[in-house]
Amino acid sequence: MRLDKVYIDGFKNLKQLEIDFDESRLTTVLIGQNGAGKSNLIEAITQIFRWVDISRHEPHFKYRVDYRIDDKQVTLSNLTGEPAIAVDGKEVSLIEFERNKSEWFPDLIFGYYSGGNRNLELIFDAHQAKYYKAIARNNDEVSCHEALLERRLFYCRPVHGALALLALFAFPDEAVIRELQDRLRINNFHSALALFREPWYAKGGKSTKSANASSFWGAEGPAGRTAEKLKKLAFHPFGLSGNSIDDYRDKRQEESQFATFLANPKALANLREEFSDDSDLFYALEALDVSDLIREMTVWITRENDKTGDVGFADLSDGERQLLMVLGLIRISRGKRVLFLLDEPDTHLNPHWQLSYLKLIEDWTGIAANKNRCQVILSTHNPLTISALSRDEIRILTTADDGRILASPPFADPKGMGFTATLTEIFGLPSTLDIDTQRLVDERNALAHKESLNEAQTLRLGMLNEELSQLGFLFDNREPLYKDFLLSWHDLRYADRQPMTSEQVLGRRRAMTELLRRLTKREVEN
Repeated sequence: MRLDKVYIDGFKNLKQLEIDFDESRLTTVLIGQNGAGKSNLIEAITQIFRWVDISRHEPHFKYRVDYRIDDKQVTLSNLTGEPAIAVDGKEVSLIEFERNKSEWFPDLIFGYYSGGNRNLELIFDAHQAKYYKAIARNNDEVSCHEALLERRLFYCRPVHGALALLALFAFPDEAVIRELQDRLRINNFHSALALFREPWYAKGGKSTKSANASSFWGAEGPAGRTAEKLKKLAFHPFGLSGNSIDDYRDKRQEESQFATFLANPKALANLREEFSDDSDLFYALEALDVSDLIREMTVWITRENDKTGDVGFADLSDGERQLLMVLGLIRISRGKRVLFLLDEPDTHLNPHWQLSYLKLIEDWTGIAANKNRCQVILSTHNPLTISALSRDEIRILTTADDGRILASPPFADPKGMGFTATLTEIFGLPSTLDIDTQRLVDERNALAHKESLNEAQTLRLGMLNEELSQLGFLFDNREPLYKDFLLSWHDLRYADRQPMTSEQVLGRRRAMTELLRRLTKREVEN
């Protein structure tokens, strides 16, 4: 599954946006200023796939999406005069598309946003609700499995990282476990606690609900079956009473609960025998969450420097949990045609991981999934994340003078540029200096630009050179070529400027290159 081209017109600030992805690449990174439309693009793509898949919430904007899936080229469009669905350039009816959806439509589309709003998550709610209704009280395993396959849009939430980690350790793959050890220093599974809560359909008063806790309040379907399996393997499962209100400002509200504890790796190995593979286990555990039957799932691990088992999934850093969620879902979805739409998934990572994030995704996909069958499209504001990429893997979103949003690759590869050059040449920062220091440099260059100075200006230039030299800046006015450059280059002030567009960055570079060519030619001739 690889997106090829997307056209959006009329969704929020996206007007006649055309973006051409390099479908030969595993990852494409969207960058741009705040408000440029990166999140809007991800939301629009998701809305289109939701509409085509389950005919819910028809998009109120114009679109065309071209993607490649296996050996087929599929086009989805609502533009006037174009077929709604075309396969290999030929129009197909909706009935024919539904009949061949397993071949012509992605198996899974994952979405994730690291921020606080639910704009993207809400688009996935229709699929989640449809899946929940299909499995909630359904004891027909075949129809539940069909409902799982038909839930093609999946929103990633933090709990999925814990569930995926549990599944990975239940079905260990040597290369995957080694990667967890080397990259995250996570050595092994220690124990796990599944704390169940009374669901909305629990009947009776307080005493009745407490008495029914051991039978999970009559839960059925995949959630009920999974709960019973956990109880069977748990060390001393027991019922208890807990608080259903998470907010400290609210009055305590009692609810009946039930705890199942997997005490050691042997218990996890026994749980493994109940499922066919890690994906089967993950979706069984996820059914507990979908059915609102689980209050908390805690997974404890051993780490390189801590074998006590006191480290829970919740004790990991935000960045580690965020990373495990993405890596876990890549593993769980292996073998499927998958599109990942990730909005700022690197937010909580430290600089070291930001620098290697996409390499980690690529390596992990290679050992844990099939990189030829999936695509990762993500947005970021971080120059470290893109520092090792080629220009083909990046699309910069900028706002044109007429208000349209444009998408284009940078004019050069970030790979090999270095961090500061990436900020200026790719992100368009006029300077990588802090504003106060840049103002000193601007003033110094403006004075050096003059062919003659009065006494006050000469004194001021000396003071500026002295102050800047103490900050590590070395200027040599005796170098003729540098002096000629300052005299010839009129764009001298960069502090307080807005970031430049890709065209402006390229224009400045070409102008500087041409100026230096003329100056060096003149120096040679002299």
